[in-house]
Amino acid sequence: MLHVLGLSFGKKNANCDILCKEALYGAREAFPDAEIKFINTQRLKIDRCIGCGACSGALEHGKDNKCVVKDDFQMVENWIRWADSIILVAPVYVLQPVGQFKNLVDRYSCRHDTSAINWVLDKRRTGEMPGNPDDYPQERLRVKSVSYVSVGGATTEDWTSMGTCSLHLFGYPTMMNVVSNYNANSMGTIGNPYLKDELIDHMHEIGKRTAQAYGKDRSEIEYYNPKDGDGICPVCHQRILTIERTGTNVTCPICGTHGTLSIEDGQIKVNWPASEFERARGTFKGLREHTVEIQSFGSICGPKIMANKAMLDEKMDSRVKKFDEAIGALTNEEADIPWNV
Repeated sequence: MLHVLGLSFGKKNANCDILCKEALYGAREAFPDAEIKFINTQRLKIDRCIGCGACSGALEHGKDNKCVVKDDFQMVENWIRWADSIILVAPVYVLQPVGQFKNLVDRYSCRHDTSAINWVLDKRRTGEMPGNPDDYPQERLRVKSVSYVSVGGATTEDWTSMGTCSLHLFGYPTMMNVVSNYNANSMGTIGNPYLKDELIDHMHEIGKRTAQAYGKDRSEIEYYNPKDGDGICPVCHQRILTIERTGTNVTCPICGTHGTLSIEDGQIKVNWPASEFERARGTFKGLREHTVEIQSFGSICGPKIMANKAMLDEKMDSRVKKFDEAIGALTNEEADIPWNV
């Protein structure tokens, strides 16, 4: 049985909920027997990642990589793991999705990075790290299908420009197959999604296609965005580029792929080598590049820190730990500002 999850980060029964639920109706049409769940996260407590390293440390010591911050994140995480197909809808208030979405991404992505987890499991198999590699539930890393919908009030994309591209941060650690990313802007003038039939039809189709994409190879999935087209990057289909300081080299900041820019008949074109698609951020090869980079940090930084230990200890003591004595950091008790603002 297909499992479909709708995640809405917007207000209850408002635009995000409406669009997400309409996509789920589309999934129901495509798969009448599918089990479909919906979560509105607005009233849930999903705190930020505190960077403690407990999850990765536990995995490297033969245990499960559980998050030690206890709140509603664990409930949402379990339903994400349960899902085969996901519709994720989030509001854009200041250029990019609401902060609660980023909190979820920071805590979900590091603990579901397919390359990083398999790196540890491989070392368990060789005896370089403790633990039974078969204890880790591999179904957590199965490839899901996902679609993203960014919802904003502005009539131009100038004020919603980081919406759909930021939503991609959710799916690449587990190499989710993206079916659609849709910028539902202009809600400030549309008023209610049900006042624009085309928008509702698009959501319905997104839901159908996202459900139908589960279990397919990425090459078999047809990207769907009737509003904005295919974009510039052939991997994430976004239209944002990082331009090098000199020359014509460009990078897709979402995928980390590199290409060469040119102007042909007055149109911007980018030549993307096929080899770049194979190492895009949402592929195993792309993720493994970063895993290898992270694993090298200790051998690079460790000797430098030990060689300068006396100086660093003195700086930490005199400049950091005694900062409160020299200047002072604000505390919760100092809520009153000494002047009117």
